[in-house]
Amino acid sequence: MTDRLSISSDFSYIPSDHIIRPEQFIHMINADKALDTILNEARVLSAEKLKLRKALRRTLAEDVVAKENVPPFDCSAMDGYAVRSDDTKSASERKPVTLIVIGESSAGNVFKGKLTALQAVRVMTGGTIPKGADSVVPVEQVVATDDEKIQIAAFMKPGAHIRNAGEDIARDSVPLQTGDLLTPAKLGVLASLGYTKVKTRVRPHVKIITTGDELVSPGAKLSAGQIRNSNRYTLSGLVEEAGAVAEFVASIPDKRKQIRKGIAHSLDCDILLITGGVSVGKYDLVKDVLSELGVQAKFWQVNIKPGKPLFFGTFEKTLVFGLPGNPVSAHVTFLEFVRPAILSMLGATSSTGVMLHAILDQQIVKRDAKRHFIRGIATSGNGVLRVSTTGTQSSGALSSMAKANCLIVIPENVTSLPKGRKVTIEMLTS
Repeated sequence: MTDRLSISSDFSYIPSDHIIRPEQFIHMINADKALDTILNEARVLSAEKLKLRKALRRTLAEDVVAKENVPPFDCSAMDGYAVRSDDTKSASERKPVTLIVIGESSAGNVFKGKLTALQAVRVMTGGTIPKGADSVVPVEQVVATDDEKIQIAAFMKPGAHIRNAGEDIARDSVPLQTGDLLTPAKLGVLASLGYTKVKTRVRPHVKIITTGDELVSPGAKLSAGQIRNSNRYTLSGLVEEAGAVAEFVASIPDKRKQIRKGIAHSLDCDILLITGGVSVGKYDLVKDVLSELGVQAKFWQVNIKPGKPLFFGTFEKTLVFGLPGNPVSAHVTFLEFVRPAILSMLGATSSTGVMLHAILDQQIVKRDAKRHFIRGIATSGNGVLRVSTTGTQSSGALSSMAKANCLIVIPENVTSLPKGRKVTIEMLTS
């Protein structure tokens, strides 16, 4: 697995004739520095105690220490008979050992006696191993001569088919750690340890503003030059998927006064996302308005494609992102820069995506010195991970993001990759 922050230096598998030299690089902030700048500003949020049923997809704010063993007692791994291994040492097909069945132990119903020589206890999966027994004979390996006697034709080693106390989780161990994302399985672990509440990070509050004269709501009839506002829904979904709380504020036309009013009333959150208006056109007013309102700019323009006109700044404790208006550019810049900020605020153990290597199924050529994030479809067969593009890489082709299950990451100084070359891909979560 490849760490996103090391992509630009991992070219061991790329031939030298496909690499652009450093002197050819475009002079602007690179993706790694942009991400470092953002993460340096992303403070870890406070913690709150939640009941387990409300803690799904939240991030742990404390280590979980096991106060007891799981399982809490030695139990059977299958249906069978609890026996003393010493009694089976001489057992064989020709001369099976006969044992007397003196009781039963099932889940929740403990046999209270103790085995002595040539005795057995019928035991069900999850049932407590009775005192004196040290192995379990599966029911399939037993011949019952009557209700009170069984025959065993093989030696059973001590510990056979027994789950020891603490075998899953030992008392005083730390099965879950600060920063872990609480999945259904991890909630189950907490429940098995007796936890009813758990300390988690408060979810970041993310406000979303979309800008543009051309934007109308999905249900509206389109007039000439208009498009429906997809960014509102894509970004809200991405925010929630990353573990934060999304609040859509407004869709604002390209009017300075309205943009200023909308932003001024939206700086009381953990993260403010604004789409559109951050490039260099006549109606790209967002950067100027942010400056007027006291937002401290950290950078503008990142050496990537798509998503070059990304803006990042801070206002007191609020992180402010100006994302490109093109749907794919907004989506990609969220994944690469906003999502890590959210995860960092949540105290997650990792703020980077899952990076893998795959074999290209087609040639990729790029003609600039930007880091490219190409929408891809990864498939696995015969133990080999392969990847192809989704087709068009237009920054307005949102359907290509819907088709993709990964991004093919092409470093800044690589211009051409032939079919069959190993590349880095970042898996998408949905």
